[in-house]
Amino acid sequence: MRTMTTGCRAFITAAAAGVLLAFAGSGSANAQGTPIGGTPGGAAIQNPVPPTEASVAAGHGIYLAMCAACHGEKADGHGRAVGDYGKRPANLTLPNYRYGTADGDVFDVIQNGVEPSLAMPAWGDAVGETDIWHLVNYLRSVRKDE
Repeated sequence: MRTMTTGCRAFITAAAAGVLLAFAGSGSANAQGTPIGGTPGGAAIQNPVPPTEASVAAGHGIYLAMCAACHGEKADGHGRAVGDYGKRPANLTLPNYRYGTADGDVFDVIQNGVEPSLAMPAWGDAVGETDIWHLVNYLRSVRKDE
């Protein structure tokens, strides 16, 4: 009989939290819908966490635990959970993101999810702000130049 490792248990717990948030309709700040192209304020928000090697490494760990199931281990949108919401998750290696590429916009999407369908659930209740900024730094590191 195989037993679950601690990492596997943590992944399942995080995935379950995401599914619960998706179906709960989590009271996100974007209840009217996340605008395509980002928000005017998103570009103005400065990332308070410098993109050091330690921050990028911390963000990579968070990414693997909480994002890779949908977005893929390579952040290319080819995760194991592809199709669970009826469409492929975003390819995070592309130079531009649908809901804004500025650090503040990426932070907002991770924290509040994408309404109204919550195909991208809100992670703000499960991940602290500093960890979201680490994740933003990691995503910047894998994003291809235009």
